Amino acid sequence: FTGLPGLGAEGLAGACVCAMAPKRTASEAAMATPSPRAKRLRQTPPKMPAAGALSSSTKEELLALIKQLCVAHPAVRDDVRAFTPKWPIDKMLTEIQKVVGQLDRKLLYDKYGKGNNDIYAYNRVHSFISNVSKLVMAHLKTVEKIGQADKLKDFVEGCRGSVDKLHEFQDPSCNATKKRLQAALAKAGGKVGAVFTGGEGDASDESDMDLDGLA
Repeated sequence: FTGLPGLGAEGLAGACVCAMAPKRTASEAAMATPSPRAKRLRQTPPKMPAAGALSSSTKEELLALIKQLCVAHPAVRDDVRAFTPKWPIDKMLTEIQKVVGQLDRKLLYDKYGKGNNDIYAYNRVHSFISNVSKLVMAHLKTVEKIGQADKLKDFVEGCRGSVDKLHEFQDPSCNATKKRLQAALAKAGGKVGAVFTGGEGDASDESDMDLDGLA
């Protein structure tokens, strides 16, 4: 290096260091700087199929699809068995309370304190009584089909108060719908240990009765 013109002491020292520094091998260089090709080899997760066809399918078509998947992929069966639907019990009870409230508001103002319990008052709210009984029995059957004791108990215990509040009339035949609903709830509640007071009559076939003949 002494023969290089214009190279001072500092330049000479730097040149010596560069000459003495070991060179990196090709493998070390590859490890230090990842190859762009390695990034391209990363696999992207598979995309879910479009949900448009599923959302427009009928209940029967979806059940058939689930059955086919269980047959083709046995591991899916465990996931299907573990599936627990979330049923809006609170929403069901709110709907029943709303219909019972409509029935009470439909009754005439009891100006003379007679109780609004004659046949005229019954005819005025007969359709609302039918709506209450249809709604209660429809929700009761739905909750029973779930097969979850805690959901059934919550529904029965929450619904019995609304049924007990149904207006009563002098003619016992006008109160038949209320008694049948009480008996149906008592039967369903007895299966899950719920206590329902006020029900009368035999409830052996109440859950299977015709909804159109309740009122």
